[in-house]
Amino acid sequence: MEPVVVVRYFEIGLKGKNRGYFEKKLIDNIRKIARPPEISKRYGRIIIRLKNMSFLEIKERLKYVFGIQNFSYAYAVSHDIDEIKEAVKKLLSLNIKGKKTFKVQTKRSFKEFPMTSNELSAYIGAYVLEEFDNLNVDVHNPDITVGIEIKEKEAFIFVGKERLYGGLPVGVSGKAILLLSGGIDSPVAGWYMLKRGLKLETLSFLSPPFTSEKSVKKILDLADVLSKYTPDTLRTHIVPFTEVQQYIKSNVPDRYSLIIQRRSMIRIANKLSKKRKASAIITGENIAQVASQTLSNLRTIEDVSDIPILRPLIGFEKLDIIEKAKEIETYGISILPYIDSCVAFAPKNPATKSSIGELKEIEQKLDKLFELEEKVFNKMESYTLGRES
Repeated sequence: MEPVVVVRYFEIGLKGKNRGYFEKKLIDNIRKIARPPEISKRYGRIIIRLKNMSFLEIKERLKYVFGIQNFSYAYAVSHDIDEIKEAVKKLLSLNIKGKKTFKVQTKRSFKEFPMTSNELSAYIGAYVLEEFDNLNVDVHNPDITVGIEIKEKEAFIFVGKERLYGGLPVGVSGKAILLLSGGIDSPVAGWYMLKRGLKLETLSFLSPPFTSEKSVKKILDLADVLSKYTPDTLRTHIVPFTEVQQYIKSNVPDRYSLIIQRRSMIRIANKLSKKRKASAIITGENIAQVASQTLSNLRTIEDVSDIPILRPLIGFEKLDIIEKAKEIETYGISILPYIDSCVAFAPKNPATKSSIGELKEIEQKLDKLFELEEKVFNKMESYTLGRES
């Protein structure tokens, strides 16, 4: 009887002929993030042999691995019925507190096992009733479920399932640049795109001396949280944006200054995407949350991008974003009172409507704008965060 963790996935199992690629990537990511003693793929399951690692330790690490739907602490045993009974008894003894009802659920993929799934469930159910006089059978809404999976070489016995985030393994969907501000939304947007299998690099804009070194640390701390969900390292880039902002502030009508700043940011993000071979830009924008995020202004801003802009939070309620930020532990960092570049040069009355033609006409008169964008891009500082740094 060997303690193991049985890892299950859902969406990966729907990938048809590409399923093997996704499974291999998930195993690679588990190996890098959770660092289990031994891992293997068996019959649509991933099996982690715990050896000297505790279940609590592996459980804490697995929560950072996207692609896992759920997992169970289990015992791997032979096909011997007495070993199966012993494993069931031991697991129930560990998990029985406060429980009154149970059921046994068996899946038998190894058809040479002498009992059918229903026969084994009934047999083990009768055994449990004999051993635990405080438990009764409830096949519809049990307090505890004993799972038995009969595979070709061994059987896995478990009680219950620990649900995780699901999604896809990081790295299967390509690479994107996350515009990471110091606010609540953008780290959550990055988290959701990691969940969809994207590998991220982050890009932030600060305005020294109006923003301090504490603003830099805030950005790096937010990026560091996201790096926990990545199997390798996370590159984060910070652009000193002050010269561009000052030029815009002095030469653009105040109501349009924020939109022009955002267009500059997107152009710089495109430069970085080309340099780092990324295929999309991610933002934390949310429809109508602030003036620059009206449909009109979003369209005007994205006009300058050569690659798609992904907005995973576009229809979220703010309270839902806050709750997710708390869950992934970015909220406490995001609310620290260290401003980013948008706050430092925010207009008093920003326009809620704009047109592409009007903004292009304004930019045509800004003879130094593109030169300054190139200048600040070349001053960009980059950091490597994560498990390999």
